[in-house]
Amino acid sequence: MAKLMNMPKIGVNMTDGTVTEWYVNEGDEVKFGEMALAAETDKDVQDIPADQSGTVLKIIAQVGDNVECHKPLAIVGTPGENIDSLLAEISGSGATSAAVEASVAPAAAPAQAAEAVEKSPTGRVPVSPLAKKMAKDMGIDLSNVKYGGVRVTKADILAYQETPQPTMTAPVTATVVSSSTGVQNTIPYEGIRRKIGSRMTESVVTKPWAALTVAVDMTKAIEWRKRVNDLADIKVGFNEMVAKACSRALQEFPMMNSQLAADGTEIYEMEDINIGIAVNTDRGLMVPVLKNVAAKGVVELARDFASLVIRTKEQENIPGDLSGATFTISNLGSRGIASFRAVINPPECGILALAATVKTPVVVDDEIVIRPMMNITLSFDHRIVDGDYAAQFVAYIGTLLEDPMKILM
Repeated sequence: MAKLMNMPKIGVNMTDGTVTEWYVNEGDEVKFGEMALAAETDKDVQDIPADQSGTVLKIIAQVGDNVECHKPLAIVGTPGENIDSLLAEISGSGATSAAVEASVAPAAAPAQAAEAVEKSPTGRVPVSPLAKKMAKDMGIDLSNVKYGGVRVTKADILAYQETPQPTMTAPVTATVVSSSTGVQNTIPYEGIRRKIGSRMTESVVTKPWAALTVAVDMTKAIEWRKRVNDLADIKVGFNEMVAKACSRALQEFPMMNSQLAADGTEIYEMEDINIGIAVNTDRGLMVPVLKNVAAKGVVELARDFASLVIRTKEQENIPGDLSGATFTISNLGSRGIASFRAVINPPECGILALAATVKTPVVVDDEIVIRPMMNITLSFDHRIVDGDYAAQFVAYIGTLLEDPMKILM
């Protein structure tokens, strides 16, 4: 019996997703749990698994379509099965798309069908991650590459490269700009960059947030990290150490590990402690997530984070890599930043900003000494926690970093 494959709800506050790529065609077999498509959510591009096994009888949501959670993506069933009733159900619910309309419209002429394959409904060329990387490395404009499937593949790139391309004189185009601005280039504001901007705007506009800074003496933390690295088979970074300290603090102050529902009616106390760590990539700022941090040691966290960073930078993330965080760390210490306030990543309650560790004169036992000091700044959602609670939380993180053995207690 034919059934609908729907857009899953990934995370508490996900409401919809935009289809960016289908990995299967109509007529292909899919198995339950097998990755069927990719969709851009409010946080990242996620691989979406099939929620049932069978043959893809109709793809409802085309590349570029925005689909609400639990709304149809495709129809899966047995070859030759009549799906008119399901199509009517979808059409009646308003969850229509070009695919549904095409199922009841006259068949397009062959030339028109071929033309429709060449571009997605958004005008963007669907392309596999490998083909996209190859095109970038070879300097190939993807809009010039012809493809016969649902997306540009490695084979299409190689075929384009081997085909002699005509030499053409670039036409003179008119660009209207103010003579006083001196615009050199125009970059489309779209994709992940636009998603990031939208989420950050949402955070700043909707969250009554505040920030608290604590200066931390990193002397013992530096020594402790060196001792760990002398024994470990992988280099442990300060990000993993701070993540472990944060997990300990989140256990002591669980409201910092909470999230406010999208409708503002409930506060969710999250069961797991999953810590996102901001990483700069060619796509912009991404946040791979270390899962179940409280149950892992810093060496295991270092292994996990190293793998996460590689997958994120090479655009080979697996489901869950970039979602599910309950708290986030942003580290600009390597850039020499003395102190900063990071923007909270919705729907989380807080984010910890790590600044540079700088040798600083401080007073210890009434004497001026030089110590490696780091400013840590907590930005927090004042709707979920009050200032005093947040102050205790960030101060506790500082205490743990100043005496790392307490992290293990």
